[in-house]
Amino acid sequence: MGKVEKISLNEKQMELVTYYSENDMARLKRICNPIINMKNVDQKDYDDLYSDALKVLLESVQTFDETADCSFNTFLTGNIKRSFYDWSRDQLTWKRCNLEYETDENGEIKKDKNGKPIKKKVYDVSMDVPLEDGSDLREKIPSNFSVETELGLNGDDSVEKVNILLDSMPRLQKRITILKMRKVPVEKIKKILDISQSDYENAVERIKRNENMEMFLKDTKYNMEEYDMKDRVIAISESEDYRMDKLPMFTLLQQKKDGDINCKYILQRKPFQWSEEEANRYFCRILSSLPVPEIVLCEQKVKELIIAYLIDGLQRLSYAEAFRNNRIKIGSVGAERHLIEYREYSLDENGNRILDDNGFPTYELKICDVIGKYYKDLPDELKKRFDVFNFNVTKFFNCTDQQIADHLRDYNNHSSMNKEQLGLTKITTVTAGKIKKISEKNMFFKNCCKITTTNETKGKLERVVAEAIMLLFHKDDWKAKLENAYKYVDENATDEEFEQLNSDLNRLELAIGENNKEVTKLFTPAAIPMWVAVFNEFTKYNIEDSRFVDFLNAYATDLKDRTVDGVSMKTFKSEQSKKRTTIMGKINLLVTLMKDYLHIEEVEETENTYEEVTNEEVTENENNTVKETTENNVTTEETESVVTESQSEEDHELQFVKEVADPNVEQEDIELYKDFIDDYLKLDSCVYKVGMPVLLALMAYACNAEKDEEFSEWLNEMEKQHRIFTGSEKDNYEKLKAEFLTFLDSHGNKAA
Repeated sequence: MGKVEKISLNEKQMELVTYYSENDMARLKRICNPIINMKNVDQKDYDDLYSDALKVLLESVQTFDETADCSFNTFLTGNIKRSFYDWSRDQLTWKRCNLEYETDENGEIKKDKNGKPIKKKVYDVSMDVPLEDGSDLREKIPSNFSVETELGLNGDDSVEKVNILLDSMPRLQKRITILKMRKVPVEKIKKILDISQSDYENAVERIKRNENMEMFLKDTKYNMEEYDMKDRVIAISESEDYRMDKLPMFTLLQQKKDGDINCKYILQRKPFQWSEEEANRYFCRILSSLPVPEIVLCEQKVKELIIAYLIDGLQRLSYAEAFRNNRIKIGSVGAERHLIEYREYSLDENGNRILDDNGFPTYELKICDVIGKYYKDLPDELKKRFDVFNFNVTKFFNCTDQQIADHLRDYNNHSSMNKEQLGLTKITTVTAGKIKKISEKNMFFKNCCKITTTNETKGKLERVVAEAIMLLFHKDDWKAKLENAYKYVDENATDEEFEQLNSDLNRLELAIGENNKEVTKLFTPAAIPMWVAVFNEFTKYNIEDSRFVDFLNAYATDLKDRTVDGVSMKTFKSEQSKKRTTIMGKINLLVTLMKDYLHIEEVEETENTYEEVTNEEVTENENNTVKETTENNVTTEETESVVTESQSEEDHELQFVKEVADPNVEQEDIELYKDFIDDYLKLDSCVYKVGMPVLLALMAYACNAEKDEEFSEWLNEMEKQHRIFTGSEKDNYEKLKAEFLTFLDSHGNKAA
């Protein structure tokens, strides 16, 4: 360690230091920023330059000559400029930069007047930088994936392991793996298999993620001596000081009330963002003494005061405070743990606990149903349990604005469960296991479908299985809302039905085989349940399965646009895809086309014909619950956005879209819009952070303007931008709508 010199400043020098460094170095930054902007400095280097400027400030107050014919501000500015020049010389010098030759439009290297090649600097670029096609730079780097290296083909049992791995792969992945093991170059592999670069990269990525790869890694030993320790050391000056504690609920709520915890950092979103279900589930977890995510605080010095900004946990504390003050009560939706066990202690006439012969308090175990209860209605023991509930609290010290923004972004850098993933959590593990056995193991999905990695990750295949079960065996009880479909399958589907579906899919996969690429394009997640229903109808006529494939090929090329009795697939384009009348109408049309193509004639319609459904059918109750109105209205400004028990998340989404975009929108439209958005946005997209109601309203606007395709392109552009959204939902909607209109205008389109 080098010697640390003590700095001794007089009162006047301290005044200068304070003047330039107070309010997060506001005056010092006003000097620095114009200089930084002239040098095209990366954002990540700003803090380094500010630190350098602070060092220059300390040196300048000690060396400034008051008799000199210039002000201290001029003197300081000149010193900072010189220091920044030295920094940029060291950091951006030609010798320290990557270089490349400049080329003309023909790809020829440019030369100067002396005939020497012209070079230019190449600056570092993030591997995560988004490209025009929506991928990132990392995805475009040629894969160095080596099957032999990954598998370690040296052991006696390697052949057996490889065979197990190959047997678990879809056809395309298996062929790529075998070809790579034979040292076939990538370009030749693509040519042999007739696949694109994107198809190849996607397959290789899936090979890497195959769970059977773990067989080859189980004996791996990690030798820490292989690593250069100095490369993993973070300098103390660069690290951030923090502490992890446990604090009870009443302490955190009191600190929030007193202002010791500040919940209004400029980048923080507003409180009460949860749905009724999320809030009820949270209250029940606390009363059950189950852990919840941590609270994160960032301390910052502002005007000689230490302010602890709440970075993560605003919703947790806001809802807890509202419940503790009897402003909201626990509802039924989401409250699976509503029967809470507690001890009721025996008390004497003075309120003291009665002890037994061994000196232990006597008590009786009781159960409290918390649904419909405010805090004041809880037994004393549960009130106490709520008040002393311990939160894990992480506190960062001496944070800059940039550090707080980084923490805020990092702690919110995740995606919530979508409706497919969440719906699966609400059914029994037995039924979920039956669904996943088909979605994960049946080779039809791996070999014959147009399925993306995102589709798999987001649980789209589980949805396909549930909807296929509904259409095959319970079409009269079809549920447009996925949550209700999952629930119905959970309560009514039999083992035989799952076995039948699995069998039908196996038959389809075998019939389609390897040489029907055009057919596979038909089997998208949205269309698979419908096609499975058509195939099931086909199986009743005892015809070779290959004939159904013939029909699929004919449909993919010629029949898809055919009209039958004035009806074609285009007829349903403007209708909602999950609506029962739409689903049944499509299936009826496809069955008719199939019978006509295969020359199937029937004297009498079978019992299970997909009958026409009229508009007189009873609309499904999307919530299936009777909601109670809140007894106490929240009147404070802070709690304006509380979603009451009478207004579910779905209700809020629907009403918001009606208000700002389309007064005629229905719940089935909302479900369709959600499917569209989920299909076009990546799981980790920052666009999700604006909130689903805003995205749905934008989608509704785009559809009404017949700009849905342009909307998908715009979403792709939005994903490339890192955005932090603030303000109300309505404000964000109007802002993004304006951006969408600008996008349309720049691409030569106009919204109607």
